[in-house]
Amino acid sequence: MTKVAVRGYTHKEKKAWKGETPTTPLRHDRVLVFDTETTTDQYQNMKIGYFQIYQDGYIQHEGLFYDPSMLDVRETRALNIYASRHTISIYTLSDFVDNVFYTEVYDFQTLCVGFNLAFDISRIAKRSGNSRGKNKGGFTLTLSDDRVKPPIVIKKLGTAYSFKFTTTKQNKGKEYFGGYFLDAQKLAEVLLQSKNHISLDKVGERLNTNIKKKKNIKHGRVTEKYIDYLVTDVKTTFEVYRELVKELDLYGIDIPITRVFSAASLGKHAMKQIGINPFLEKNPDFSPEMLGNIMTAYFGGRCECKIRKTPTQVTVLDFTSMYPTITLMLDLWPFLIADRIETEDATEEAKKILSNIDLDYLQNPDNWPHFNILVKLKPDEDILPVRMDYKGKNESYNVGLNHVSSKDGLWYALPDVIGSVLLTGKTPEIIEAVKFVPVGIQDDLNIQEILGINIDPSKESLTKIMVEERQKIKQDMKSLDKKDPEYQHLKSRAQAIKILVNAMSYGIFIELNPEDKKSDIQVYGLDDFSTSENRFEKPGNFYHPFVAVMITAGSRLFLAMAEARLKELGGTHAYMDTDSIFVPPENAQEIVDYFQPLNPYALDIPLLKPEKEDMWFYGISSKRYALYNLNKDKIEFMEGERSYKLHGLGHLTNPFPKDVEDWQAEIWQDILKLHYGIISEEDIVEKYSSLYAISQLTVSTSNVLDRFKDLNAVKEWREQIKPFNFFLVGFQTTEENDKVVKPLAPFTKDYQKIVYESFIDYQTGEVRQGSYYFKPLSNTILEYIDHPEHKFGGDTGTLARKHIDIDGFVYIGKEANDIDEQELDVVRPQKFIDGKAVEKFILGLTPEDARRIGIKHRSALAYLKKKAKEGELNFKSRNMERIMDAFM
Repeated sequence: MTKVAVRGYTHKEKKAWKGETPTTPLRHDRVLVFDTETTTDQYQNMKIGYFQIYQDGYIQHEGLFYDPSMLDVRETRALNIYASRHTISIYTLSDFVDNVFYTEVYDFQTLCVGFNLAFDISRIAKRSGNSRGKNKGGFTLTLSDDRVKPPIVIKKLGTAYSFKFTTTKQNKGKEYFGGYFLDAQKLAEVLLQSKNHISLDKVGERLNTNIKKKKNIKHGRVTEKYIDYLVTDVKTTFEVYRELVKELDLYGIDIPITRVFSAASLGKHAMKQIGINPFLEKNPDFSPEMLGNIMTAYFGGRCECKIRKTPTQVTVLDFTSMYPTITLMLDLWPFLIADRIETEDATEEAKKILSNIDLDYLQNPDNWPHFNILVKLKPDEDILPVRMDYKGKNESYNVGLNHVSSKDGLWYALPDVIGSVLLTGKTPEIIEAVKFVPVGIQDDLNIQEILGINIDPSKESLTKIMVEERQKIKQDMKSLDKKDPEYQHLKSRAQAIKILVNAMSYGIFIELNPEDKKSDIQVYGLDDFSTSENRFEKPGNFYHPFVAVMITAGSRLFLAMAEARLKELGGTHAYMDTDSIFVPPENAQEIVDYFQPLNPYALDIPLLKPEKEDMWFYGISSKRYALYNLNKDKIEFMEGERSYKLHGLGHLTNPFPKDVEDWQAEIWQDILKLHYGIISEEDIVEKYSSLYAISQLTVSTSNVLDRFKDLNAVKEWREQIKPFNFFLVGFQTTEENDKVVKPLAPFTKDYQKIVYESFIDYQTGEVRQGSYYFKPLSNTILEYIDHPEHKFGGDTGTLARKHIDIDGFVYIGKEANDIDEQELDVVRPQKFIDGKAVEKFILGLTPEDARRIGIKHRSALAYLKKKAKEGELNFKSRNMERIMDAFM
């Protein structure tokens, strides 16, 4: 018997907004751009900096600034010589802050631009404090001793940062000014579709700037060459900023450049611009109970390794624009522009649809708009998505597709139920079904030109128009030389369309923003309860959970159809991931042909297409696989593209010397050589046992910085680990006092060096030392190779789906994935606590039950029962933590 997790919907009384939202300019005429260079030790103190001020694109002033306490005589002399030779003003750090930075950015309201801006602002700060209230988790950085000059609050927002001046006696009320700040690195990551942090060097190359970052410079010591490197960085940053403005202007979206935190930012502003009003605004009285039902039916993408540790030849098939395509197939656009959404009973309609299900029925696009139904069913060995702790370690919840049984009714989107019928050949027991119906069209819709395309949202789907336009552009590009300026223009436009379409096709409809503190809320799901032990999750502006549920369910149905068609052909998929399926090469074309009649576009777009053909696949588990060619026992990966996934290891720093650039390819080569018997486990141990698994992260939140509290205590600012410093984290191998030791160390470019020096234990904050606290990379790799596919039964070859017999539910909130904290185990979805149910659980505990969960003394159990009766449980106590581990 198993407990599974379901998403819940939180509700609380709204408070009226009393203030006014300040107007933010879309673009800026005046810009200050600056950069700093620091010491190369763990403290990363600023040594020198350089800035430029531009008005209407023309430089007005430039200057170097430095911290006199961080430069020796030779370095100071080099600075003065460079400034004199290039006629550049010199400022001390404090003069720059008080007389340049605040004069421009605060007094003149100049836009402040930097590349990795949070780091550079923290370098010019004098001290830092943890932000409070709405800014909890962020940093309040004091730059000046002049109290009239407000500190700056920097807070992490997903993968971006927000920046604003604090309120002071002078900066408040109608006179309050938050400042204009732009991190060009984040804007580049959004507009250039970089999944990881992108370097200034790479951005300059991608945007073809006239000035590009200098390479191969030795950091740390101030020389004329080093100053020239700094100056070039600032000039490159400004050129990058100007090119990014041009890229953003392509969209034709009225979004302030300082408000682009992600691709979703663009999607939300596009929706706003064409006049679409949010679902909750148009449906203020929509049943919270139904919203809870909808949220329990929400699951993300399907990802699984079906053939494990057995080399298999595959062709990788990718669906074209999966989420936008599903949006069109299910005709979801009317739900977005509807004046209101109504519900009606559809139990008999759902049963009728399910009675007709086969691959031919699903090949008819006219049937798909009828699938917008939520079904409550009692599963009995039906194949359905489920979210659970597959590892059984109380660490995380993952989504899998399993044989599910439950005595309780569960809500699913109809496409998921259709997928089950396809794969099992039987119809589940339907308790009830609810159909969602869009009624009317919103009054405020207006015709707009976005990305050069005229759009009338009342008549046509923005998604359809954009996807078709992108395909036309891609066709036009085929007839042009890549060096042709028109080719580059079309390439930028096609990329912009792709970003915007994806931004409007899923994420914004399920956006939830947890508040920073607990409050009295009502949690809705399969049932509902009140709690004061959790945080309210505020819906985003375009929160529309039904649309999000249908899009993801529809994508899983596509994958189920591919699996079923492949089964008909006598084949088995090796792997699936959200919008792709790895199939036997001999079956690939027939699978492609099956889906083509479902093409919802006016153009002849291949709905499913082969991306990588006739390659060998070796899978370990979800997100852990390699695609390769095998030529006379020689293992070859694809050129120009990584054809392997190292989920679980990809965050590690390069353990090898600098001459091994693609260290992940090196590890995968050894994993495959081990399988083919070219090397042995002893060879793996010999090669990697003297190397250790170490990650580089950033002090991005106050939660992380607090772990350095003891190390920073009673030290001057220059000798402290500061906000946005880099740091290194090791992987625990040792437990002390029933707690794992997780080593944290100040940053050094010699990553492996930290193993032999003092470190901080993340769990306790204590300083420790010893290489035995670190996990040898050989252990990590061998464990990685043996990592099971928890969603399936079996070890090697074709695996079988697990059977999940549900006996309880855990309500969880937003599932986050913050790379800077996930390795520290501090980012997990909150579990909503039903206080009454917990009290009932405690009152039903026997002494034997209590001992099994770690409560050894009868007196402790008696005390807990007393508090449960009084309704005064302390959820922070150690015994209550044990109770909650058992209960949840």
